[in-house]
Amino acid sequence: MNRKFKFLLYSSALLLMVFVLIGCQKSESDETAENPSVVDEDENGDMEEDTSASTTDTENAEDEMSSSDSSNEPENDESNKDSLESEDESTDKDVDLSKYSSEEIEYARIWHQLGPNPDIDKLYVIEKSAGTPLNPKHEYVSAVYPEDVIMLKGTRIVDGAVTYSGNGDGTINVYKVPVRWNERLDGEDNKDEIKESTERIAKETEKVEIEAFTNEKIIEYIEKIELD
Repeated sequence: MNRKFKFLLYSSALLLMVFVLIGCQKSESDETAENPSVVDEDENGDMEEDTSASTTDTENAEDEMSSSDSSNEPENDESNKDSLESEDESTDKDVDLSKYSSEEIEYARIWHQLGPNPDIDKLYVIEKSAGTPLNPKHEYVSAVYPEDVIMLKGTRIVDGAVTYSGNGDGTINVYKVPVRWNERLDGEDNKDEIKESTERIAKETEKVEIEAFTNEKIIEYIEKIELD
């Protein structure tokens, strides 16, 4: 009787273990079916890495294109600058000065380069011979011009003046003569001061090279010339 009892007990235990094992396997199979992402985890990981690498390559390509564009900008600026200079030269060549005298062209170019006020109504040309006093109101004490000179001035004091002598080589000697000399209100000017200041102006001339401007502004000045 005891042997039969033991046999039944062992058989029951063995069956129980078999059921437990079958249940565990079924549970794992169900979990796998419900969560397919677990099976594809490695594959998805590889895909994410590939997508990230592709994005990085695209960004690098865009950076290289941007760098290439920025490196070309100075060249474009230089090209634009050269184009503008060529247009200016073309405009100058289209201006015809053949119908004007060399003197008229000279006066206009000098005022264009040295004139204190570019917006003048008239351009007066005054010739002064050597020996003419710099300060005509005090000719007895004033220094005189050592050579023939030309004074260019406008209609107003604010237009200023340019007094010069030509050297025949594209340069001129500029005398810094004011349009109006300072006068004392009491009428008692310092004659020694007048003498010293005019002598200094006569000696301390400035040599200036006149550029050969050829444009519409030169013609405008020529048309405003009045010989005094």
